[in-house]
Amino acid sequence: MRNVFLRILFCLIFQTFLTGGGASGADVVSGEVAGDGSDIPLTAAGEGNRTTRDDVPSPGDENATHSLENQGDTVYRLETLRVVAERVELGEATVEGQALQSMPSRSGSVTEALKVVPGVQFSNEEPSSLTAGEIRPPRASIAGAKPYENNFLIDGTSVSNSLNPIGLGADGDSFGPSRLDVGGADQTIFYDTSLLDSVTVFTSNVPAKYGSFVGGVVDAELKDPRKDRWHGTLSGQHTRSEWFDLRGVDDESTSSDNQPRFKTYVLQGAVDGPVSENMAVLLSSTRRWSVIPLLFEENDGSEHVKDQFRKNENFFAKMLVTPSRDLELRLDATYAPYVEERWRSGWPDSDWDLENKAWRLAGEAAYLAGWGKLTGKLVYSRNGYGRDSAVNEREQLSGTGVPDDEEYFRGGLGDARVTNQGVDFGLDLEFDEVRSGVLGWEVSTGLDLATVTTEMWNEDAVVRTMTIPTNGNWLRLEAVYPESDQTETLNTIGYYLQTKMRLGRFTLVPGLRLDHDDYSQNMDVAHRLKGEFDVFGDGRLRLVSGVNRYYGGQLRAYAFDRWRPYEMKRESWNNKKKVLTVTYTEDDDISYQAKGLDTPYSDELMGGVLGAAAGFTYGLEFVHRDHRDQIISKLSEDSKDDEDVYELTNDGKSTYDGITFTLSRAFETQRFGTHILAFGATESRTKTFNGAFYSDVNVNDLSNGYEYDYDQVYFDGELIDRNEMPAEDFNAPLVLTASWLGSFWDNRFRVNCVSRWRDSTTGIRPDKRSADETPYGTTASKTTTESAEWIGPEGKYHDAYMEGVISGGLVTDVSLEFDAVKESMFTLSLLLDVFNVFSSDGHVGVSELDGGGYTLPRSQYGRAYYAGVRCEF
Repeated sequence: MRNVFLRILFCLIFQTFLTGGGASGADVVSGEVAGDGSDIPLTAAGEGNRTTRDDVPSPGDENATHSLENQGDTVYRLETLRVVAERVELGEATVEGQALQSMPSRSGSVTEALKVVPGVQFSNEEPSSLTAGEIRPPRASIAGAKPYENNFLIDGTSVSNSLNPIGLGADGDSFGPSRLDVGGADQTIFYDTSLLDSVTVFTSNVPAKYGSFVGGVVDAELKDPRKDRWHGTLSGQHTRSEWFDLRGVDDESTSSDNQPRFKTYVLQGAVDGPVSENMAVLLSSTRRWSVIPLLFEENDGSEHVKDQFRKNENFFAKMLVTPSRDLELRLDATYAPYVEERWRSGWPDSDWDLENKAWRLAGEAAYLAGWGKLTGKLVYSRNGYGRDSAVNEREQLSGTGVPDDEEYFRGGLGDARVTNQGVDFGLDLEFDEVRSGVLGWEVSTGLDLATVTTEMWNEDAVVRTMTIPTNGNWLRLEAVYPESDQTETLNTIGYYLQTKMRLGRFTLVPGLRLDHDDYSQNMDVAHRLKGEFDVFGDGRLRLVSGVNRYYGGQLRAYAFDRWRPYEMKRESWNNKKKVLTVTYTEDDDISYQAKGLDTPYSDELMGGVLGAAAGFTYGLEFVHRDHRDQIISKLSEDSKDDEDVYELTNDGKSTYDGITFTLSRAFETQRFGTHILAFGATESRTKTFNGAFYSDVNVNDLSNGYEYDYDQVYFDGELIDRNEMPAEDFNAPLVLTASWLGSFWDNRFRVNCVSRWRDSTTGIRPDKRSADETPYGTTASKTTTESAEWIGPEGKYHDAYMEGVISGGLVTDVSLEFDAVKESMFTLSLLLDVFNVFSSDGHVGVSELDGGGYTLPRSQYGRAYYAGVRCEF
């Protein structure tokens, strides 16, 4: 029904275009600006607005004049203040300025800044009370796609991880010696939001300028240095487990999956200002780290406290040069290491660091001419998620015949280094509107070139095991894992052309994007088409529709070997330690391949209305997405007796339907300050295969003699296609967001309140039943044994799942800032962030619908506090 509505809406808009459209109307939505020049957007956070900085006074501002008089004979050159109310668009949301800088955030990350956008889904696991000491960015899903199917950008250049984005922390405190890859995040570099000017997310009607995504695009813009005078900032924040209402934690925990104690710190310092009339610089350093004490068990059974660490740092420098009024040059350099220091309890010398030592050097030139704007970008990057281990040998002595006081476990599995070195070049050309009679043309075009070379090196490792099997003889096993060294290069090219045509009240935006890479050798041609009709010609009511295709980027995971077999030496000793037998064997290999892959894509049909009325801006949007050719790994027909071969396939597909409503208003009062209120709601439904590029599905599996049919499953007793299942995560059917950004007492007291309510959602868990409770029985040997492997009518077995529930709830986070000291050149602010103000008890796992006989899932943390101080001068 929604698809029919969208098609009708698009046809009505196109028919209006054919019949002439009507009179021309205004193209900007009016907004109100606080008279004190404070950094408050014209519309609510998430509405694509632009703001001015609070250090640049408004022309004619009495406070600004008084400030200059207090500075004696010193004269500062103030930047010209330009206030623009940018056009609000469906499918585009921007968080910037004070709304971004003061947002309560535990990770200070780009993705967490998106929690004010209802159309962005977060993992149900993120707010778990058991892992409140983590500082990694949350993962986000857009339009029902996988988190790694989004494209993350910094200043328009991609920082998406195309090698191993399985998620940080996926391996926990242990990993296997045969695996060559190291799990990483969805982004190759983490920028703290203190360095950002804005974060924009595109969820629908994405311009042709952007490619390499199936879900959405997240583009963060870095701050420019200010040119009016020198500014400095020093700030710090702190929290600890005693300031958290932690639920279900184990005070005797030895695992980082259960963190009863932690301390988190944030330190940030920055200076920026003019070096000369045409040059300004910005220098910044940010460090966010967490100390997580856990119990470590020694081989003798004793326990003591040992710390794990998490650390995320940003060292940043930027230079802005304006040789003339029509030319801007930007140079920036970033070193952003992220480290997780981990160990395995009970295993001395098992310490290792999961690390990403990310570098980024970027240059940009923007030239403004009478005909438009030309922008060129060149970026060099170096990054890679790797492992730095204390040792590369692991030993253990255990077995039923070994006395407890003689057992020991120690050692590690060696280093795994991944180095990505990339160069990106972009050229964008935007022409000003050209009028031809009643028709206006606005053309933009651009080219993207990128090359990345990845070196993956794994240190050799040895695992020695001594044990006593049931025959009483000693058994000594020595598995040797050889050193591995691999190098691959990926080159990509993208080109786009987009035209905006205006005829009266009607606007048509057709676009085309072409992408090619030398890994898949695919040439992907994506169309973009957006239509808009301004009903009254003044922005009060605009009808919008779009028909678009988006192609994803290529995952390079299977361009590398991901598994190394071991060579085993097996010695059998008698009880006098005399060698009885010695044998040598080789482990079966597992290979990975990707050949003949199509590029995953998403077809979109959308429609909606937006506008402004009675001081409010509003929007209502309907979106339907068909994700096709999504990647999943399956056992290949090329497998042999001594070698399993897994290959990437295009067997995944999903559908997404969503309705989003937004409402916002900015206003100023004489006695109670300036305020911005925003509300958003997204109702959505996703059907998906719930697989991934790292699923490694053994489609040739046999269970008690029954063949495996992976492509169909039993869900709540019915046999359906796997891609018709509900999503197992990122799946709240209804998300409500509300934000309030307020300032009081001449902006000395500021409040940033963000509320997010997620509805209880359908969870998925195995449906274990006895044979007589299923249509055709199960694979279990006994009919009374419960099993989640059900036999189908064709005689093959299928995975069986049942509906559970993940309880939702309202989470309100509040940031409070009070300027305890406020002088013309110095401000001392007290900071307090309160998370989950009302101590909501939403769940992060699945339980039965009736709750009987099933362990309740983990809960999110309760009320939590962060305290801090900031000095500005």
